[in-house]
Amino acid sequence: MHPPLENGARRGAQVRCPACTRFHAPGLLCPRCDCGPVAPERYGAARMLVHAGVDRYALADRVLLLPTSMAEHLEARYARMWALVRRLLVGVRRHAPALLLQGFEAEVEDRWAQRLPWHVPEAESAGEPEEGLHAAAPAPELRWLSALVEVHGEAPSPAALEAVLPCLEDDGRFGCEAALALTRWRVWPRARRYRVDTARIARLALAAFSRFPEQGARAAVAWVRATGQAPEVDLLLALREGLRHPDEDVRFECVLCLQDEDGLFDAVESEDLARASEARGALAARGSVRLLERMASRGDAAFALDVLRRLPAQAPPGALSALLTVSDRVEGGLAAALHGWARGRPFAELSLEERALWADWALARLARLSAEDALRFLEWAAAASEADRVEETRAFVSAVSESLAREPPSLRVSRFQDAAFSRFLTLADDEDALRLHAWSREAPCMEPLLEAVLSLPSRQRWGDALAPGQGARLLMALWTGEGRERLLAPLAKVVRAWSGGSQEAVFIDAVWRRFQQHPDERADLLATFTPWRAALWERQQAAEADAVVCFQTWWPVEDPEQLPERVEALVRQSPPEDLARRLEPVWKAAEARVEAWPRATSLAVSYAAAVLSGAVRQGVDVLGPDAERFLSWFPGLRERVAAASPTSRERRCSRDFLEDIEVDARLIREHLERRREREEQAREAELQRMVAASRQRDLERQRELLTHQVEASPPAHVVEVAPLVLLSPRGPVQPLDLEEWFPEARLRTLLDYTRLLKVMSANNDVMAVFEAHGLSVATWTSEATAWGALLVRRPELALRFSELFQGPWA
Repeated sequence: MHPPLENGARRGAQVRCPACTRFHAPGLLCPRCDCGPVAPERYGAARMLVHAGVDRYALADRVLLLPTSMAEHLEARYARMWALVRRLLVGVRRHAPALLLQGFEAEVEDRWAQRLPWHVPEAESAGEPEEGLHAAAPAPELRWLSALVEVHGEAPSPAALEAVLPCLEDDGRFGCEAALALTRWRVWPRARRYRVDTARIARLALAAFSRFPEQGARAAVAWVRATGQAPEVDLLLALREGLRHPDEDVRFECVLCLQDEDGLFDAVESEDLARASEARGALAARGSVRLLERMASRGDAAFALDVLRRLPAQAPPGALSALLTVSDRVEGGLAAALHGWARGRPFAELSLEERALWADWALARLARLSAEDALRFLEWAAAASEADRVEETRAFVSAVSESLAREPPSLRVSRFQDAAFSRFLTLADDEDALRLHAWSREAPCMEPLLEAVLSLPSRQRWGDALAPGQGARLLMALWTGEGRERLLAPLAKVVRAWSGGSQEAVFIDAVWRRFQQHPDERADLLATFTPWRAALWERQQAAEADAVVCFQTWWPVEDPEQLPERVEALVRQSPPEDLARRLEPVWKAAEARVEAWPRATSLAVSYAAAVLSGAVRQGVDVLGPDAERFLSWFPGLRERVAAASPTSRERRCSRDFLEDIEVDARLIREHLERRREREEQAREAELQRMVAASRQRDLERQRELLTHQVEASPPAHVVEVAPLVLLSPRGPVQPLDLEEWFPEARLRTLLDYTRLLKVMSANNDVMAVFEAHGLSVATWTSEATAWGALLVRRPELALRFSELFQGPWA
């Protein structure tokens, strides 16, 4: 007979039941499943029959009825499967010494005894002939044990922690071992990140406490860690006994769970840095005064960092002073850790003493740290909406200013995008504004700083009403002073790219005030803040009612390309009686701009000429002299426009507008000529009427004189001649009356001509009058004709002649 094959049927004096795979005394019915006794040598064959579907009550008889060859064949096949389990158990025995609990080999053996022959470990070759009787199944036990061993170490990997988590679902040794491993003080903080089921760990910890008394202290630690509650009496006793455990880690675990301050304080200076750090954190969480005193006197950066990680925000008295003392003597000032701890309480809620400590530290220490740290603390200290009223906040603002000033421009510019820098701008005072002014002249900082100032209202997260006005004040502070010419181009670029929304009006108001108060800066202001030009023009019109003053203020400083628009706005809606006053500055502006901007200037002149032409042709007589001056001025302008070369900036003017102006000039000229013709015709008609009326009056006087002479004449042989009457005007004589128009004639002046006519109208003897003035009928006729033609040509002489002739004479 062949020697018996290894099939896992024996364990000591007991044998395994082939039905339920549990051990019992040999030769008896199974006390659990009532399966009949089967010889250990035929256990494998029995398991194969169970797999084939044989009932457990008939199993023993069926094994006895098997032919010897078939029984041996089935036994051999089962033994080959069990060999895979034996290889698995080798790995289990290799990991078992590093685990807390014992018996993993037997437990793994029992687990696979239940699975065979339905499932075998995946290590079996897929090409064996018995394939199909079973399915390859993964064997996670080795992976679990390996992960448990690593978790028991000091620094388990994330993969090991993830591999141990499924063990918690097991109610046997794997679950208990995982509960004890995950709750060790070195592992528990990392295990909690995986959101482990603490209730499940607590149940497994109680199971381990009852099943494995030798691990009572560890089980009690696991229960306290999982529940966070005070332990019950038996667990408490186990923790106290654990203070005398030979393993130092177990003793420290019990100290942590019992919150034994003396034990924790003894571990503060431990050579194991991790244990010392954990002890400091535990004491800090309790607010230990002894710990704070030790830290203030001899603590280093690592000591302070351990304390800050667990120190509550509502720290005990003296904690802040001790921390700031350590900050003063260590490199970096513990800035990041201090800020992380300080954020637990708003700065505005601290007591006056605490705020004073923070302010002193900010001025003395924070100002020497990096600007990144200073900005981070300022964001915390100035988080309240009324932070500008808290005096201690100014210390953090000053620290930010100092730290930024120490940094090179290339590094400083990277801080301008920080949200805390916006808060610094909001709280900046005059001294800070001077530094901002200096930074704005540095090439790397120009554009980013200007963008931060302009976007200050929109970047504020605090809803601070101070921000819009503060942004405008800072913008004007950057504008003033030396080096402004370097700021113009970057600022113009930022303004073009910025969309201020509802806050834009605040900046426009500031620019408008600067425009009013500093005439010498107006050209720079309009060129830099081009998108706001329309709004500034509206404010100009609202502040100044006189359109001419507005135009004269703007055209010398505005972009020359805008001249046509300004001219059109000036003359288009002008009252006729005010048009002459508005045209004069237009011609002056054109004279100044024509060489540099010929097309834009000609367009502006065409606007004015069109309005002037329309007004003149509508019969506004008061514009006659202005139209005459325009006609005499335009030829010179035309020559200058034709001679000038158009600039490339005249984008909106594709040509000059001389032809349009020529049309308006021709219309004006034709209208003026027609008006002069009409006036000339009216004067001639008036003179003719006056001459005809004078002649009619002379004829009437002559008829009356003849009638009177006939009636009162003496006999025919007696003839009397009336005396000659001489006249002179009663009113004042004007220079025009005495001006000699015909030096060679007898009637050289207007007064001579008028006097003769008055004498002729007052004397009956015309020939006597001619003789008295040295005239004959022929000379009188020629001189009277000359004077008539002169009066027609010179309207002012005709008017004066009418005044003299109709006026009183002596």
